[in-house]
Amino acid sequence: MRGVARWLPVLLAAAWGTANAERPVEGAAQTEFFDEIWRSVELYGDRSGEKLPFVKFRGRYHGQAFWVDGDGDSDNSTENRRIRFGLDFVLTEKLEFAFDLNLERNGDGPLVENFDFLAFNYAFSENTALSFGKLRRNPLTREDSISSNRILTVERSLLTSRFFIDNVGGVFLVHQEGDWAFGGGILSGSTEDDLALPTLDGARLFKGNIAKQISPITEIRLDYLHNPGDPDNTDVEPYRNIVSLNSYTRSGRWGLITDLIYAEALPEARGDLFGLVVMPHYMLTDHLQFVGRYTWSGSDADDGIRLLNRYERRAVPPGSEFGDRHQALYAGLNYYFYGHKLKLMSGIEYTDFDSVNGNTSVFTANLALRFYF
Repeated sequence: MRGVARWLPVLLAAAWGTANAERPVEGAAQTEFFDEIWRSVELYGDRSGEKLPFVKFRGRYHGQAFWVDGDGDSDNSTENRRIRFGLDFVLTEKLEFAFDLNLERNGDGPLVENFDFLAFNYAFSENTALSFGKLRRNPLTREDSISSNRILTVERSLLTSRFFIDNVGGVFLVHQEGDWAFGGGILSGSTEDDLALPTLDGARLFKGNIAKQISPITEIRLDYLHNPGDPDNTDVEPYRNIVSLNSYTRSGRWGLITDLIYAEALPEARGDLFGLVVMPHYMLTDHLQFVGRYTWSGSDADDGIRLLNRYERRAVPPGSEFGDRHQALYAGLNYYFYGHKLKLMSGIEYTDFDSVNGNTSVFTANLALRFYF
């Protein structure tokens, strides 16, 4: 860690003067200055695989400020959104192992909260790989399948957030065949209290997806999760079947994400959910990106949608956190110093919500610093 620590005090100051940071697209050039900093976390071996095992530190810091104002109240604060630290091991050409620890964010508890993930990955071939352990989330909606390191908005949409499945134990197989990609696995829906490692208390979950590259610039994908409804499945939301039909288009400086989502409720949920997400983005310069997002959510129950606790619930009138129709419009700017590895993010979102107590609205603004290695 000494190699990282000696660079952190000058990292942001130097970033403002860097003229050629990496674009957030594949194949873009990286500056020698940032390359040297990020190489300092490599402990042993060679990234190219010529000298194995290869070992490096991994970690991320996401800090942000928010302002929220609505028909009921207003609030503002700052927070350490995510602090994670771990190790990557490339053991052989086929076998890798990695883990992340969630570190305490508020200064009032033990340093290590729990394991975010801890998993092995074995490549049978260039096209087929198996992961097992406590796995990072595999595709379930387009937004959720993008790492928090690389997501284009400060927070994922309310609709997508309703279906989050935490990192859980299990096995997951992926295979690529031409323009097609397939994935499927059996997962455990429960973790222990202390370090959040997988247990076998709950019933097994089935998760799968199938994707097709329908043109040189567009992929379309179908994601599916089945939850038998065991009450011990504490790390998955109470929906029996979740289906997402989503796409990603990228051409040069612009891109578009779309998602159609349906979730069949278990008895403990308030009702079925359905909706869509549309997210265009455009690189205004080599560093500066515009991101927009429109979200529409509906439910077959009057109180089937619940606003997110992190922001919107703080600003609506008492008793107005539940409803059956939700719309949100987001506009943001991201500045990439070193691609997604070091960036500033900003965004403003307007929410219109038909709550059980009548229509209400909320404005939310965010400013975030994110980096990972």
